[in-house]
Amino acid sequence: MSHPSQSITRDLAEQFEALDTRFLLALHHGDADAVVIARRVLAERGIDGSGRWVGFAEAADRLGV
Repeated sequence: MSHPSQSITRDLAEQFEALDTRFLLALHHGDADAVVIARRVLAERGIDGSGRWVGFAEAADRLGV
């Protein structure tokens, strides 16, 4: 697995600033799984794991949602 560059990591980490504290706490305590949530949201956007539009049903299938 490749690791994102430091600047990309920093940019992505800044996105956490906008998240609700309850959500961050749920992630911290293991009460929410960010990967499961991300897969569901990507499927709802019709985007597969590589970021390509494939349609809602196909994205859900590819992402295991």
